[in-house]
Amino acid sequence: MRSIEISLDDDAYNFLEFLERTRFIKNKEEAIQKAMVFFKKFSMHDWLPDIYRIGNDRIILMDRGMLLDIFELLTDSETYRAGQLTAMKRKVMKPEYRDINLVKPANWLIVLKELENLGWGKFFKVDNEIKIESLAVPTNYLRGYLETMFKVEFEEHQIKIEGLTIFIVKETKLETWR
Repeated sequence: MRSIEISLDDDAYNFLEFLERTRFIKNKEEAIQKAMVFFKKFSMHDWLPDIYRIGNDRIILMDRGMLLDIFELLTDSETYRAGQLTAMKRKVMKPEYRDINLVKPANWLIVLKELENLGWGKFFKVDNEIKIESLAVPTNYLRGYLETMFKVEFEEHQIKIEGLTIFIVKETKLETWR
């Protein structure tokens, strides 16, 4: 392992100090090493003019309103079905998911963290609930996606807090998934 010395502006250094003091990170060096892992994954060096990639995936940057315009043309059941199809393809195309039992709630955080990293929203799993803040896709789409990934049925808990969506596990799906 090689070492380098870097200079940080006061704001970045104070932020690292705060993270270390609150024990959010073990030390500044570890935080910078982890930041480099993310920088490599999401950096511009793999981006060609007009083509953006993260790993093997092509990324399309699109205003949320434009995305919702597309979904607006679909019925609720078509939106749900689109979520199911996306999940089925994701399970097949993403090798990391092949050996993980996503039926186990303990493994759900793998999928939720990926969705969070891709900008779908902020996800929290609490017991048999999934709470989502600032969801970027329609709830029917996400419900179809998560129910297919985890093979459970979710019920959306109606809440009056804007920007918060809550799914509660209803029951395990027993039928065979195609």
